[in-house]
Amino acid sequence: MLDLHPLTEQQVEAEGRIVGVIREPVFVDRDLPNVEAAVGQVIAEGLYALEVQVDFDVLQHFDTAQDLLEKEADHLATQPVLADLIRATTPPLVLREHVILRRFRALPGHS
Repeated sequence: MLDLHPLTEQQVEAEGRIVGVIREPVFVDRDLPNVEAAVGQVIAEGLYALEVQVDFDVLQHFDTAQDLLEKEADHLATQPVLADLIRATTPPLVLREHVILRRFRALPGHS
């Protein structure tokens, strides 16, 4: 079994600095804890064992602020101050998201 999911909200960067963080309260407050709990449960129940785990940053590059604004329109609709900061920032822009990738193996009798 493979598990790949973000560990952080997306951070907007430009010119070597942080412009802001795209807030996703449902992800932080509900989705991430639920995923981690589900993974913990299958391990606790002896269904799977962790074989390997790596975490890394996924970077998405944008040549224009408009491209980033369009991609993240749903999230930025409730964050007008950040959207304005993005519009005022000199491109290129980067979205950085820290993710985890884990590989599990099914334990005998549970494959």
